[in-house]
Amino acid sequence: MNRLKVKDVMTHFVVALGPRDTIKQAAQQLLSNRISGTPVVDKGKLVGVVSEADLVQTYAQAARGTSFLGSPNRLMSLPPGAPAWEVNNTTVGDVMTLEVVSIPPEASVWEAASLMHRRGVRRLPVVDADDYVVGVLTRSDLVRAMARSDEEIAASVQKAFGVLGRENFLALQVETQGGTVSVRGIAVHRSTKELAIHIAAQVAGVLKVFDHLEWQFDDTYPRAAKSPFPSGSQVVRGQPVCGGSPGQ
Repeated sequence: MNRLKVKDVMTHFVVALGPRDTIKQAAQQLLSNRISGTPVVDKGKLVGVVSEADLVQTYAQAARGTSFLGSPNRLMSLPPGAPAWEVNNTTVGDVMTLEVVSIPPEASVWEAASLMHRRGVRRLPVVDADDYVVGVLTRSDLVRAMARSDEEIAASVQKAFGVLGRENFLALQVETQGGTVSVRGIAVHRSTKELAIHIAAQVAGVLKVFDHLEWQFDDTYPRAAKSPFPSGSQVVRGQPVCGGSPGQ
């Protein structure tokens, strides 16, 4: 978990509303997608959030005919016993919360969990440097990341290694226990071995990587330089050693 970033566990498919949508449309969106709140965006940029609580408050205040704060910056009111059509046509922009707690995708999940706890929120819009919404992080997303089994983590590491090409490994084994991953086997090239270990460390749920992966040929030397290791050298503990007996 300490290596996980928000972008690794967030929900990428974002159900968003616009400030000119009606609260009836908002209610339908929340209900059909089984969510309790969603970001409000204008041309892709975050401008607020709206939740079930905002919608319920709107109907409750309208029924009493009292004024209410639709957001920290806007006061609106409806007459007592306002007809349903008038309430339903109230816009999301009238009732949304403008003071939004958001988080960047590169933040750690620990930062996200701490922020949720301090601010008492259930979800965080994930925004880039220009305030464009790129995802949503919920408490459920964090819980799922914490609950990943060793089998799921190992399968994800194996899948991630697929981008390197199975033909680039003479043998490959991934073992996981308590989020700690051990990678064993032989990579054809040293650069592939180093990249594989880096990739394993980025997989969601991985806490630590033990590198037992060996390599056969060192392709990290400059082309102009001659490799000090002859072809056909043996591989021992990740380092190639020349064949032959001592003293030769």
